[in-house]
Amino acid sequence: MNKLQVKLETFFWGKPPSDPKERRLLLKLDLVILSYVCLSYFSNYLDRANLANAYTTGMKEDVGFKGNDYTYAGSMFSAGYVIGQWPSALILSSGRISPRFWFPFCMVAWGLCTLGTAWATTPHQVWGIRFTQALFEASTFSGTHYILGSWYKDYELGKRSAVFATAAQMGTLFSGIMQGGIISNLEGKNGLRGWQFLFIIDFAITIPIAIFGFLMFPGTPHTTKAFWLTEEERQMCLQRLPHTEHVKMTPKTLGKSIKKLIKSWRWYLFTSLFTLSATSFEKVGVYTEFNLWLKSAGYTKQQISYYPSIFTATAIVSTYILTLISDQTRNRFIINPIMFGAVFISSVMLLNWNHLNKGAHFFAYIIGGLGYAGQASNFAWANELCRDDDVLRSLTLFSMNRNLWYQIVAWPVVEAPKFRNGQIATLVTGAASVLVAIAIVYCSKKYPPNLPEPEIVEINGKLTNINENEMNSNQRVSTPNDEETKDVENLHGAISTVRHV
Repeated sequence: MNKLQVKLETFFWGKPPSDPKERRLLLKLDLVILSYVCLSYFSNYLDRANLANAYTTGMKEDVGFKGNDYTYAGSMFSAGYVIGQWPSALILSSGRISPRFWFPFCMVAWGLCTLGTAWATTPHQVWGIRFTQALFEASTFSGTHYILGSWYKDYELGKRSAVFATAAQMGTLFSGIMQGGIISNLEGKNGLRGWQFLFIIDFAITIPIAIFGFLMFPGTPHTTKAFWLTEEERQMCLQRLPHTEHVKMTPKTLGKSIKKLIKSWRWYLFTSLFTLSATSFEKVGVYTEFNLWLKSAGYTKQQISYYPSIFTATAIVSTYILTLISDQTRNRFIINPIMFGAVFISSVMLLNWNHLNKGAHFFAYIIGGLGYAGQASNFAWANELCRDDDVLRSLTLFSMNRNLWYQIVAWPVVEAPKFRNGQIATLVTGAASVLVAIAIVYCSKKYPPNLPEPEIVEINGKLTNINENEMNSNQRVSTPNDEETKDVENLHGAISTVRHV
């Protein structure tokens, strides 16, 4: 590779390994692991986002939604999502059920629930289906961040977490486009409404992805038997990351892990961080305020399906760009005040509702797309600071993703489209999330986690920190000479002297 190629790859994807074998391994991991989790999350959000699209394009009238029925459907989903978090965390960290089986099984289950929504005839049926669907969807988001942290080094995590997070927005983007096409071409075909076709097509998309996961997904480095990995590559996967004890889950080890969990500032602060930031910074998408405003403003069904795609595209681009900034500066904190600034502008504008023209409304909703960057950077941050304990890492990641009460209290659909209380609550919780992020920075320096010791080795009579060099290489772009390359490659086979700092 020439220097320009190395610079571009380093900036957009991270410094490529100098060892050709590790470079080939990393490519394999990206092609299988990253492609599957992105497709899975795409399907996850496609199934989830389509309720909003269906509701605003005919489902509300056909199923008989009244008052806050739609809000309760969202809250039932949140309840199932919260309840489903810890069982998935324990299943993944215990090693008793391989992620290769668990993830595809959950996909098939939520796909069937999605299919069932097409024939719901009352709001109560929708509530029950959404609750059950969420129990299985809870495995995907936090579970994937746990899996990514199991296979990728810290400096490889940020950009891959960003690609994964944007897969959700791609699902939302595709949902709106698909619904617009369905309304134009399939409405009334075979006696079915357009919103029913939406759920049927979702199911048809979900099942092939689940089959792909069952056949190809490798599980975790400690347990993988993936046919596409050689034995040498399996060992390399274990050697690439700092050593952490892989604990088989038993009542005794679970008790010890939970005891350690409740004593750890990481669990409290990271759980508070994402709970607060997700409920505030993701407001435009989570509470579908853009769609509901379009419906109230008299836009057509096709316009209601297509126009929110602008917001979604903003979320996709900003998530990746802000994660690049986070990686280049090696500063996970900085994304949080940036997100708050964007959502602050959005909420303050919408609180001055009567002074906004249509263009200002569009801007207020679209700028809210910047609030999704925390899905990548904050979970990468948690992964990095919980490296020392696999169970703590799993339970922390799964605990971060919960907001059961918020929609009922602050975003009831009867207050659409202004949602004055929701905008005020967003300003409060958004500011609080930035304060929590500051607390994480403070505690990580004042009470640093017991992360694996850096490995110090002797190269040509000089002591070198391998992990630090790898991290710094994400910022320094250089082409190693042949002698340096040989030294680095030899380290993987035989390290002459190891000392701990």
